Amino acid sequence: MPSRSQSAILTYRALRMGVVATALLLMTSLVLEIIRTHGLQLTSISASYYSPVRNVFVGVLVATGMALIAIMGREKSEDSALNLAGMLAPTIGMLPTTVGPSAPGACQAGVARCIPATTLVDVENNVSSLLVLGLLVLIGVLIWVLRTHGGGSVQLRRMILPAALWLVSAILWLFARELVFVHGHNLAAFCFFLLLAWVARINAMDPPEGVTVMGLTPTDYQRGYRIISWAMIVTIVLTAIYDIGIMLTWLPDPFPQWFFVAESLLLALFIAFWTLQTAHFWRAGVPDDAAGAEETVA
Repeated sequence: MPSRSQSAILTYRALRMGVVATALLLMTSLVLEIIRTHGLQLTSISASYYSPVRNVFVGVLVATGMALIAIMGREKSEDSALNLAGMLAPTIGMLPTTVGPSAPGACQAGVARCIPATTLVDVENNVSSLLVLGLLVLIGVLIWVLRTHGGGSVQLRRMILPAALWLVSAILWLFARELVFVHGHNLAAFCFFLLLAWVARINAMDPPEGVTVMGLTPTDYQRGYRIISWAMIVTIVLTAIYDIGIMLTWLPDPFPQWFFVAESLLLALFIAFWTLQTAHFWRAGVPDDAAGAEETVA
């Protein structure tokens, strides 16, 4: 029978491998849809919300978000970045990207981009439920932190950014819902990948020491983190610049599926980073300087 520490490590491994498994599930579903349509018809991974991939797309993002929040990162802003990315992931799935006027029954006359009216009821229900859950979780964590650590603690300060993200999201949802419909998905996706790139960058700048697997040293892992983080950052920046250029008609758009390719590259880089970090912590489990590590049972 495994000890408590061994059980914790096994649970940590399973949780991390589950994130990779869900990402691979999404990739598999996308490939099957491309085969079904005899070619790449989706202009983005986000557009798969309006395809048979929808259930997998939303489910994967919800599951990934929960896992990112549950997994403890190191105190040097890694844990906060994972928590924020975990909050954004379900939003990306439940608040879909907009469609153009060419989609049947999509937008009213004179409206360039919108969420189809047939989908709005689903979106309003899902996003509202997500905000209610977020509030309940924040209240529960606040009560636990105050009772366990008291006011002025580090744990209480770590709640500021998640609480601010929830508050801004709730205000926009209540008083600027149309703005959220048009820009919410893209903004959440941009911040999500940027946070993951930052997590990879943290590991590249300050890789934890310890026993590793696959015969690699901490320096080898650092090199891998550095390559992945820079690849993610460059992809995000170039994608944002090109997207803005297209919207302002400054740049041509000869390949409508280019955004799908960019998102697929980011997804592959995320899988590569998560796999590398899982291997890095395979034997030790949660790194020693993880947030809350001092509270674990020996």
